[in-house]
Amino acid sequence: MDALAKLKILEDVYPDKADLELMVNKLVDATIGQYRLRLKRYEQELRDFEQRYGMDSATFYRRFEAGELGDAMDFFEWAGLYELHQDLLEKLKRLESIV
Repeated sequence: MDALAKLKILEDVYPDKADLELMVNKLVDATIGQYRLRLKRYEQELRDFEQRYGMDSATFYRRFEAGELGDAMDFFEWAGLYELHQDLLEKLKRLESIV
């Protein structure tokens, strides 16, 4: 059973919508907390790359995507980490907009 079907059942089972909203808000809050912890780890790892190569991550990523920096394994790792970081920031922004 997919998540939307489960939500529909919960909506049917909970006659008091405030209880359902409380449950969903707790789930969203827990997810936000997990994402913030992951974001901290990503940010520390990005700072490590930035210090090692003397360049901020946004500049690095732009230059890497433009093909200016070569294909060192560190650069692929840094680029992937930067993409994960940016994706997580967007997800957090969306989740925080509903609580």
